[in-house]
Amino acid sequence: MRDAFEESTLLIRYTAYYGLARGVPGLLNFLAIAIYTRLLSPSDYGIYALVVVWVGLVNVVCFQWIRLSLLRFFPAHLEAPQRLLSTLLLAYTSVALLTGVAGVGVLLTVSDPALRSLVFIAVPLVWVQAGFELSLELMRSQLNPLRYGLMAGVRAIIALGLGVLLITWGFGAFGPLVAMLVGMLVAVVTLGASLWRGARPSLTLMPDLKPLLVYGLPLTATFALEFVVSSSDRFLLAALLNNEAVGIYTAGYDLVAHVINLLLVTVNLAAYPLVVRAFEQHGREAAHEQLDRNGSLLLLIAIPVTLGFIVLAPQIVALMLGEAFHAGATQLVPWVALAIFMCCIRAFHFDLAFQLSEKTFYQVWINGGAALVNVALNLLLIPAFGLVGAAYATVIAYGVALALSVLLGRRLFAISLITRDNLKVLLSGAIMVACLWPLREASGALALMEQVLWGATVYTVSAFSMNVANVRDRVFAKRRTAK
Repeated sequence: MRDAFEESTLLIRYTAYYGLARGVPGLLNFLAIAIYTRLLSPSDYGIYALVVVWVGLVNVVCFQWIRLSLLRFFPAHLEAPQRLLSTLLLAYTSVALLTGVAGVGVLLTVSDPALRSLVFIAVPLVWVQAGFELSLELMRSQLNPLRYGLMAGVRAIIALGLGVLLITWGFGAFGPLVAMLVGMLVAVVTLGASLWRGARPSLTLMPDLKPLLVYGLPLTATFALEFVVSSSDRFLLAALLNNEAVGIYTAGYDLVAHVINLLLVTVNLAAYPLVVRAFEQHGREAAHEQLDRNGSLLLLIAIPVTLGFIVLAPQIVALMLGEAFHAGATQLVPWVALAIFMCCIRAFHFDLAFQLSEKTFYQVWINGGAALVNVALNLLLIPAFGLVGAAYATVIAYGVALALSVLLGRRLFAISLITRDNLKVLLSGAIMVACLWPLREASGALALMEQVLWGATVYTVSAFSMNVANVRDRVFAKRRTAK
């Protein structure tokens, strides 16, 4: 068994690999927000956002259990994965057929031509996105960040380039939707399909679906309810206000979520397989040690980014979004940053207690409670406060979910973030905010760059001087060894 230093090094190395693998696609997705909010009106951006949300909801409800089962059970089938892959492919094909039938039913009942066109593009988007994400998860389980990054990069490059082209040709909200479909399809065909070579879906594998369903279906309900928390505000904004409100809210929300999620998902992509392998091969104690390392790295990255969005919201919005989005998005960004922070810490750290103990039904109750809170508060707060009311509701709902995850999860697999190192991280974040606060009024691209560099420098120096994660000792030890 590797020692703690080797395990920490492995975590950091794979996090760096996935950081590079997701970095270019993440930057392109971030850039897409800036470009689309300048090329599309808030109303068209709202229509685009609503279709993406609907596609995501169907994807989570129908296909998420397949991806989660792949992540959970693939490490136990490393020597002979073909049967498991065939079973997963059978599950994907079956669900795709069912969603296709449902899509035809919707087309037959809808009379509005514009709505029919949206459904016509949404159904293949669901299929292709599900296949794309399933292939990515297989690469992740194989600890193959290079191919993962290539596939994500191909999708992002085609989606952004073609999306801009189609918008300029007058396709409006349909432009980025068609571009998404083409980008993912090309990526799957060129880089994903070969991973499934040798997999043969067959009805004789139906009995093998049972353990996947037992594990994955509670998590499907969990993720569907979490999707309600993260996305129901768009539907309610459309119903209570208009598509323009949806566009402004989505732009402000995604501006924050893309950055924080990119960074913390990168850690999770590397960390989760290491936790599962530690648990499968060495038991609970090894998994606990790996979870402590994972949690420290999550917090080390999450704190400065979240605080940066809160302090510098006006400058970030002014630089990144089109002018029509500025006023509304500036109010949203600080609240969304807090909400996404709580969401990621829960999903990527505390919720692992339920997954490792295979008691995932607890997450259904947690997310169900949070979803009820979110919908109820949206109905109350959107009419009273407008866009920012939806952000208030999201913060409270994610706070409830985090508290429930901590309280219920500790009974099954005790996970904590209260460590000496993490307290040092919080102190470093407070020092960073204190140093940024006098500069918060400066505006413009150059000023924002200076603020970000200054904040990052202060945070890094503070963490180094307090010897967070023994980084100072390691640096000095390497220097002595070099001499």
